[in-house]
Amino acid sequence: MHGERTIEWTSDLETGIGIIDADHKVLVSLLNQVFETVGDREEKATLGSVLNSLIEYTEYHFAREERLQAVAGYPGLEAHKARHAALTQQVQTIRTRFEQDPESVHGAEVLDFLRSWLVDHIKGHDMAYRDDCIGNEAAIKAAAGVTFDFIEEEPEAEGIPHVDWARVKVLVVEDNRNFQIIIQTILKSLGVRDITIAGNGREGLAALAEKAPDLVLCDWRMETMDGLEFVTQARAGGSTARIIMMSGYSDDGVRDRAVAAGVDDFLEKPITARGFLEAATSALTRK
Repeated sequence: MHGERTIEWTSDLETGIGIIDADHKVLVSLLNQVFETVGDREEKATLGSVLNSLIEYTEYHFAREERLQAVAGYPGLEAHKARHAALTQQVQTIRTRFEQDPESVHGAEVLDFLRSWLVDHIKGHDMAYRDDCIGNEAAIKAAAGVTFDFIEEEPEAEGIPHVDWARVKVLVVEDNRNFQIIIQTILKSLGVRDITIAGNGREGLAALAEKAPDLVLCDWRMETMDGLEFVTQARAGGSTARIIMMSGYSDDGVRDRAVAAGVDDFLEKPITARGFLEAATSALTRK
């Protein structure tokens, strides 16, 4: 625990409803990453990615909570939804500020606000519905149907390919520890169980030699061996994994070189959970 700014998960944050507590742990992890971004060499890209992921995961979690309460017949549902809407608006305002002027938003400035609303919401308002919902299997099953990929029912009917994330093996090649954690949080939220982390291109090649992943996420700029050289050597070595490259550089020259080296898709930092989901789904389901 880093001082008093980060949140340590304790029993007083537990509702006793497994899927809700799991979501809250993800939110706590993302929130703590706001603290970790302070002083990061890629602070703006990292903070932007955390804010994006925090907002998107919060939207998903609120939808899941509301489905749970609705099926359970919780009488305070409408008031709870209004609180959700207000909290969502507040966080979106911070992201809008960041998008308009990244220099105006710093991890240290937003951390206390985010920390306050999350902990206060869990300890206060979320504990209010637990007695109506805990042990209600129909409500819990309905809530579980709201998934982080934002496709609640019959994805194929919408023309959106389906990925069984629990079966996908992922290799993350990234030298920034904070980005490693953000990416792992997103992957675990989707249900990915097999995640390997490599701190640079050479470690990534060693990991490829040990186990063939289905999907590789790699950064462009890394010490020792950058992402471009990693991809070039990975393809030369016969890797058929789908590769998505991440970079804070968005010019066409960077993209062209990455594609020429064998990259399947490209994500610009700061990343978003939805942007990652779309790119990964497209790469994994492409014929």
